[in-house]
Amino acid sequence: MDKLQRYLEKIISGSKKGKVAAVIRFILFLLSLVYSQLAKIRSVLYQNNILKKKEAGVPVISIGNITTGGTGKTPFTAFLAEELKSEYKIAIISRGYGASRDVEEPFLIKNDDQLYANAAEAGDELFMLARSSDQLIFIRSANRYQGTKLAEECGAELILLDDGFQHYQLKRNVDIVLIDAEEPFSNNRVLPAGLLREPFTALKRADLFLLNRSENVDLSRIKELKKSLNTLNPFNKGIFRAETRLDNCVSVASQEKESLDFLKEKKVFAFSGIGSPEAFKKSIETAGAKLVSYRIFKDHYNYQKEDLLTLLDQYSASQADLILTTEKDAVKLFDFAEMIGELPFYYLKISLAIEKREELLEIVKDRIKNERAK
Repeated sequence: MDKLQRYLEKIISGSKKGKVAAVIRFILFLLSLVYSQLAKIRSVLYQNNILKKKEAGVPVISIGNITTGGTGKTPFTAFLAEELKSEYKIAIISRGYGASRDVEEPFLIKNDDQLYANAAEAGDELFMLARSSDQLIFIRSANRYQGTKLAEECGAELILLDDGFQHYQLKRNVDIVLIDAEEPFSNNRVLPAGLLREPFTALKRADLFLLNRSENVDLSRIKELKKSLNTLNPFNKGIFRAETRLDNCVSVASQEKESLDFLKEKKVFAFSGIGSPEAFKKSIETAGAKLVSYRIFKDHYNYQKEDLLTLLDQYSASQADLILTTEKDAVKLFDFAEMIGELPFYYLKISLAIEKREELLEIVKDRIKNERAK
């Protein structure tokens, strides 16, 4: 993570003190007022049909959040696709964050078992989903509506829209918003003074809420958060808790799996380029490993050969027992398997444990069948 980004994060959080920090914080606050008003105007224009929404030919489920950073959208998307694929031919459409270049036209990443792109072309999160899922369609498309047309041509009967909450242009049957229970809304300010993508009141549009990483907070905090969401959006169809589950660790080079016990008492050199680096750090500690060094890159970082060489040198100097990263980072390192060789180089595989999952699925299925897209 570059120094400027870390500096701004300290200013936003308030941990950076002094006159210069105070001035920058005030400027960011003024800019956030402008950004907030523009977001509200945009919302009103779509709600009043001044700006027109487009409708796909099949039902659409949007999975999104209201803050920048990671909230667990990718594992939740994987969960939902796996649970619904026996009833529908599903397409997952994503902008393809982390891809090496922008493309205007919709790009088919995978259809059934045929993979047409690598991590650099697809984007890290979309490629991670595509390589580990079968019987699904994966499409990278900045224009989500155009992506739905390609999905329908491929036979899709249901579309999962990754990171779609702010994508007003496309109507959807279900709007699911994920919230980090530990840090739900940062400092409650919109960009660039905070981490909110749009004002807090935008959550009135959501149909369902998923409070992720709820294992890190006590039940009183969960109750308080649920009360706030119900007050803001009394017509929501449900608020559900989810916990991050550590499944196993996997060798980057050989793809061989090891149980979590493998990590206990091991000295670990770790690195990540994700939206919530602190969450990964906590996962390592939860697994019982001893973190001796942790290198943080910016979210969706595209690793080059030079980066890997530097990381391997740092690992050697740290005298750690192994190297550990996230699956999202690992998919961008497969091309360097020869460099990694026999080194103890692993990624941590995670999933979500969702409370009342059957109830959540029933609500989603009901809205797919009975609710018009809006």
